[in-house]
Amino acid sequence: MSVSDNSQGTVSRVIHLLGHLAENQHTSIKDVSHALGLPPSTCHRLLDILVREGIVERDPKGRRYRVGVEFFRIAALANQHFDIREVARPFLKSVVERCDETCVLSLYDTAAGRMMYAEKHDSSQLLRYQLPMNRPVSVLWGASGKAIAAYLSPEEIERLHASEAAAPASGEPLPPLALLKEQLRRVRDDGFAISFGQKIAGAVGINAPVFGVGGAIVGSLGVTIPEIRAAGVDMERLTNLVMNAAESLSEVIGGPKVTRTVTSEISDTAARAPL
Repeated sequence: MSVSDNSQGTVSRVIHLLGHLAENQHTSIKDVSHALGLPPSTCHRLLDILVREGIVERDPKGRRYRVGVEFFRIAALANQHFDIREVARPFLKSVVERCDETCVLSLYDTAAGRMMYAEKHDSSQLLRYQLPMNRPVSVLWGASGKAIAAYLSPEEIERLHASEAAAPASGEPLPPLALLKEQLRRVRDDGFAISFGQKIAGAVGINAPVFGVGGAIVGSLGVTIPEIRAAGVDMERLTNLVMNAAESLSEVIGGPKVTRTVTSEISDTAARAPL
């Protein structure tokens, strides 16, 4: 990211500088200058100001910088008021405005090994589904769950598999552990999951993972479509829409910057269903 020294104000340069420090610990003036496109002298001046305020720390040799204690204090205070539902609402609304299908944010409860439908933006369609909001449900069924489960550890998948029952809507039995792991590997490779009527009878789900700080799985974002309408939907466009929204939300909450695009091969994924 390049920040012009004369077209951007000091506040903008400081914001970009802090962003660089948060993503790159123990960075040098040379690194900052290269990343922001600013003269080393400007970077040195800004870093000196931030060091005096405790926002940035300089190592004893004075050659590298990292975020300081005051930065962490402010971040911790801000985090107390952080609500991912509120942050996600504009992303859900944007998806619905572009496809007019209900968009849902699902969140993963690590301790319980379950997920819940945490936030949604309804479409204007008369035929749509009433989801069981804020109730714990399995991550081993449905696109909303599979997009999360694909990024859990093998040990966690084994534990969940041992205690899982049949699909809540279709009643289909849980696949053997080896097959389930293969399904989840495909979801990771594709970057999204598609399901047909596993959690909600007659519903098609398309979901992509949402990541937080350090790349930890936070949940998934996706759309729920009545199967009767799915045949007329441009699945490639819709899946890209879902993936882009999930990636954008992930970036906003501190997740990795990843951009993936689905091609016409999406039909192959749909053909492999059920996922």
